[in-house]
Amino acid sequence: MSKITRDLNDYGFSTEIRVRLSETDAVGIVFFGSFALYFDVGRMDYLAQLGLHHFDGAVKDLIPGAVVHQESHFHSPARYNDILVVHVRMARIGTTSYTFQFLLQQKRTRTVACTGSLTLAWLDDDFKPMTIPDAFRQTVAGFEGDRLEDTSAE
Repeated sequence: MSKITRDLNDYGFSTEIRVRLSETDAVGIVFFGSFALYFDVGRMDYLAQLGLHHFDGAVKDLIPGAVVHQESHFHSPARYNDILVVHVRMARIGTTSYTFQFLLQQKRTRTVACTGSLTLAWLDDDFKPMTIPDAFRQTVAGFEGDRLEDTSAE
């Protein structure tokens, strides 16, 4: 897996989040755990934008799977009421898992607050990894184009 890119040209989708008071810590900056929530909002908005929310799992409109890896890199603080632009890309798709990358920046100043990634495994009803459906793969590949690393043949 490649390094998390900070090149905005690599991100084909973005959404916005306003920082809520409950997402900040005792010193007034976004609590590190809140960034995982922001990644998840970006992921879900990305999938909805591509019409990929119809692969129902145990919960309607929720793809069957689980996060198996998450990483965050903090670059500058974000504070209560800041508006963060969450840039999202699917960087890699394999046989049973796929990886998103995120770049969160301050809307007003364009300063990068955080970069990170989420890797999810596609799971069956018994929580065993299963092959990602071709329709999902093709839709993502059509959107991401050459930016997508497909490791399913490896």
